[in-house]
Amino acid sequence: MKKKRSWKEQLWKFIICAVLSFIVIVIDSEVLFSIQPLKELQLKQLDENFRVRGKIPFPDSAKVVIVEITQNTYNGIPVDQRKWPWPREFFAKVVRNLNAAGAKAVGIDILMSSKNIFSEEDDSTLINAIRESGNVVVAGKATNIEGNVGVDGEDGSAVKFQIKREAEDYGNVFFFADSSIGIVQVVADNDGVHRRYLPFMYSSSSEELVPSFGFALVNKALGLPPQYLSKNLVDAFVIGNIEVPKFDNISMLINFYGASRTFPHFDFINILDDAEFATQDELEYGVDLNIWDDEFSGLLHSGAFKDKIVLIGSTMEEDRDVLPVSFATSDKSGANMMYGVEFHANAIQSILDRNFIRKLNPFLDYLLIIVLIFGIFYGSSYFRELKTKMNFAYEILAIVLAAGLFFGMRHLSYVSFVEFKVYFSFLGPALGIVLAYFSSTAYFLVLERRQKAQIKGMFSQYVDMTIVDALVSDPEKLQLGGEKKELTVFFSDIAGFSTFSESKDPEDLVKFLNEYLSAMSQSVMQNKGTLDKFIGDAVMAFWGAPIPQEDHAFLACKTAIEQQRLIREMREKWKKEGQPLIDVRIGINSGPMVVGNVGGTQRFDYTVMGDNVNLGSRLEGANKPYGTNIMISETTYEYVKDQFITRELDHLVVKGKTKPLIVYELIDFVDASLPPAYKESIDLYCQAMVKYKERNFQEAISLFERAITVNPDESVSKLYLERAHAYLENPPPDNWDGVFIMKTK
Repeated sequence: MKKKRSWKEQLWKFIICAVLSFIVIVIDSEVLFSIQPLKELQLKQLDENFRVRGKIPFPDSAKVVIVEITQNTYNGIPVDQRKWPWPREFFAKVVRNLNAAGAKAVGIDILMSSKNIFSEEDDSTLINAIRESGNVVVAGKATNIEGNVGVDGEDGSAVKFQIKREAEDYGNVFFFADSSIGIVQVVADNDGVHRRYLPFMYSSSSEELVPSFGFALVNKALGLPPQYLSKNLVDAFVIGNIEVPKFDNISMLINFYGASRTFPHFDFINILDDAEFATQDELEYGVDLNIWDDEFSGLLHSGAFKDKIVLIGSTMEEDRDVLPVSFATSDKSGANMMYGVEFHANAIQSILDRNFIRKLNPFLDYLLIIVLIFGIFYGSSYFRELKTKMNFAYEILAIVLAAGLFFGMRHLSYVSFVEFKVYFSFLGPALGIVLAYFSSTAYFLVLERRQKAQIKGMFSQYVDMTIVDALVSDPEKLQLGGEKKELTVFFSDIAGFSTFSESKDPEDLVKFLNEYLSAMSQSVMQNKGTLDKFIGDAVMAFWGAPIPQEDHAFLACKTAIEQQRLIREMREKWKKEGQPLIDVRIGINSGPMVVGNVGGTQRFDYTVMGDNVNLGSRLEGANKPYGTNIMISETTYEYVKDQFITRELDHLVVKGKTKPLIVYELIDFVDASLPPAYKESIDLYCQAMVKYKERNFQEAISLFERAITVNPDESVSKLYLERAHAYLENPPPDNWDGVFIMKTK
């Protein structure tokens, strides 16, 4: 049943929710500070919205077309005029041709910072064309583009600045033609992606605000003065009769129509190729194509440029005018690249179509955060207060509720973006959902802290913390007893430790043991093992309990391999310190074992017992005559034979047993690269063992000797070489099965 809570607890809940709401709103609004990773996630969400939404059609038709300078353009220019900068006469002809075709405005997205190299008079042709048409905007650049952004005039009207012509041309010698210039520099976000567009920029050299390239062209299209600056209102920029919603204090958000080449593209050379101009192909082949003004198929008569804003810019790779933008065709790298001239085209088209992405009213955003935090906190609290046998189900229900709202907010954000062109980041509400759920969880954890603290206080000094955690989560495990489970047990011991310990002072011995046992126990813990006990220098551990593990044998063998590598590293350190060098032998066995709490009512240990445990201990000692470091039983071998390199050692009857078993040496992981000599000696050993079992001791001796020659440290072959010589002199009985009976532990 649901326990009735006091008014103080209800007050605490309200305070927690209020504080959480305040924190999330402060983070989401970025009023006091900005968390960069969160900001980047919000921007990535915006990019994802564009990618999932995909390309959108133009409301009527594209109001912007692009005349691009390409490699084809370059090839079409007569050879003697290809050196950049090209004759300004080319651009003058293109401007006149476009105006003859009915272009509303022409923007030249190329910085012409120096005078013509062909003739001084050539510049005048473009100046005259600009002045005659009255609808051309040239590209400029400004310094300190993130500087002050200007405000309205005192009467609320747009501020019109007079540019200092006598000294400032904004990097374009044609600024003086009629002062129609637009700054082509664009601003990227901190992640390097371009999403925003500024209406005007501050030039520190002229100490004036100058329209951006796109807004300058909109000025032309709307019949506004060349240096007209849009009004800078609280939540929008106003240019003419168009209200452009702000994305932040200084910029608009571009509503991208699609990826690169969404807008109509025409080659510069085709606009240039009229009856008066001869392209390189026309000069070579003596044929007039006149792609621009051909009577039947000329672009002049196509209507493609009538009432359009035409942008002239380069799409040649070497010009590197390519930007990463918010829109992408896929999530692959490079799918969001767009030429700079296309970036301006998207901004202009958005303005003329009044096709904007607006940000959600911040007060609605904050209200949504508050409702979600209070709802999740109180909802999950209600489920936790239902003290029934279905507590787990109620907790799952609370998680499902929180997860459902989390993904619901994400979907709502996407629907809002696509259907209503309203952008809001679901990360603020999502953060509120997550914090509310975990705060509710923490609140109830604190309420139940005393019971768990009592259990830990009683048992942490007797058993491992993993066992304590199991007892805390399920107090019924406090009863004595055990259960039979399939486990893997692990024993390790320092070879010759008695002799080793006699050579060291007690203090040095304890220090050495602490270093060694710490490293070994850490290895066990890292591989999810249960450290049973230390017996002097010996370590006992097991896998598969208290937490069931399907790969218990693999984890034990993995630990053994890693410990041997660790010992080799420690030996190098000890060698430098002048310490005696040690070897460690390990035995591993898998099988049914009894595991549980063993002891009295006042003190007990969580341990394993049974014949298979004893066998694991015997295998550790059985390494000695074979000169091996890791020995595993045939049961363990069956578990891990496909994951490790092993070799059969013997048919062995260990002390205290009568039934023989096959034992194996664990060498390394199956994908390990063994030294060639070592690998060859193992192969020779395996061949020798076949002959040995066939009682062909003479050939076995030859192969064992070859293995030893290849690898002088091949101790197992040395052992079998002695046995083969002995059997060669005194052959075994006819019923000999190769079993070796150990007389010692």
